[in-house]
Amino acid sequence: MRVPRVLAINPYIYDFAAYDFWSSPLGLLYIAGILRQNGFHVDLIDCMSVREEKRKPDGRAPYVKQKVAKPDVLGGVRKNLRRYGVSPEELSAVLRGMEPPDIILVTSIMTYWYVGAMEVVNLARQVHPRSKIAVGGIYPTLCREQARVSFADSDLVVPSGEMGRFYGFIEAATGRKLDFTPLMDNLDILPYPAHDLYGDIPFVPLLTSLGCAFSCTYCATSYMYPTMTRRGVDSVLDEILHWHERGVRRFVIYDDSFLYGSRHHARPLLQRIAALPFPVDIYNPNALNAAFIDDEIAALLARSGFREVRIGLESVDPEVQANTGGKVTGAVFERAIASLKRAGYGREQVRAYILAGLPGQPWQEVKKAIDYLKALDVTPSIAEYTPIPHTPLFERFKDSARFPVADDAIYQNNAIFPYAWEGFTEEDLNYLKRYAK
Repeated sequence: MRVPRVLAINPYIYDFAAYDFWSSPLGLLYIAGILRQNGFHVDLIDCMSVREEKRKPDGRAPYVKQKVAKPDVLGGVRKNLRRYGVSPEELSAVLRGMEPPDIILVTSIMTYWYVGAMEVVNLARQVHPRSKIAVGGIYPTLCREQARVSFADSDLVVPSGEMGRFYGFIEAATGRKLDFTPLMDNLDILPYPAHDLYGDIPFVPLLTSLGCAFSCTYCATSYMYPTMTRRGVDSVLDEILHWHERGVRRFVIYDDSFLYGSRHHARPLLQRIAALPFPVDIYNPNALNAAFIDDEIAALLARSGFREVRIGLESVDPEVQANTGGKVTGAVFERAIASLKRAGYGREQVRAYILAGLPGQPWQEVKKAIDYLKALDVTPSIAEYTPIPHTPLFERFKDSARFPVADDAIYQNNAIFPYAWEGFTEEDLNYLKRYAK
């Protein structure tokens, strides 16, 4: 029986600023692992190439980039637009050198990155007109109707949560019955994501849960994953051992509620990692919740290999704290910082996120938060607000942005500062970035 051939593509992107902060097309790699377990041959093209000679010791690296012309709709933005990753010509050459795949899978991650994914789909259709093309990811999940138009050249546009429909498409496209069709309600049975398709693996993201215990007004996690699902501790440890045997030393945890209910999840997991006979480096680009950091958790983070701790503050304004999710107060935050310092973390190892550019937010509020963090000897990190469909903040303020954020996802890019106003201008934001440093 002929082995079906699948090509998975992580597209290049267009943006005003981008950097590889431990980025990985994890969903696409999980799908690749599932299809390989069903006996398919899977190839990967990751268009998001980086400059390896500039990769930092922690695994981060700058993307290859090239300045490009802005589309007319962004003509008024006073920033340079760049393509990050390989060029269309380079991708076309790789595609033409391949045996035609039966199926091409394209992921589309940030909503405002869809233009790159759309170009990749169109290019793949030109080079391999007989291949079936499926597109998934965050953009089709949050902007379904727009995605159907954007990816008119594809054969399937599938949001997350519709795995059954995806499997049916694969079976129809290949004429082959799938024996292994897991849903995302049992993370322990999933095969490991296909990071080995990269050859050298600079880091591995560890998915220890899906979903979130909270419903922050600026975040769409609860929309995309209404039910929180967690992996067993043994399953996560086995994956760490698996990749460590293949030379991986850096791991990344993106979970939105990693420390929630820590007695049954984070504590035993961190204890097991700390007891491994070898050290690992762990990073958390998504903020940990300060409400769950005590002396024991802080010590476990240090012992298990968290080289730095990124923690969420969002704002020092109690009203803003309450209105955006109510996860943290000043007193709770300060207790967490004290615990982290007792565990040995210094200023450069504790980074706190501050939200900037919220609808109607004055710039002085952000400066006050920066001053607050500096007084606590904590490194501030400004997180520019991104308007995300299906979130309470988006639905409430979508008509008051200076761009039509609900009409075209390209305007949802935080780099164009959708909610700038006279009380918080782009000049104010640039000043705050300098001030935070």
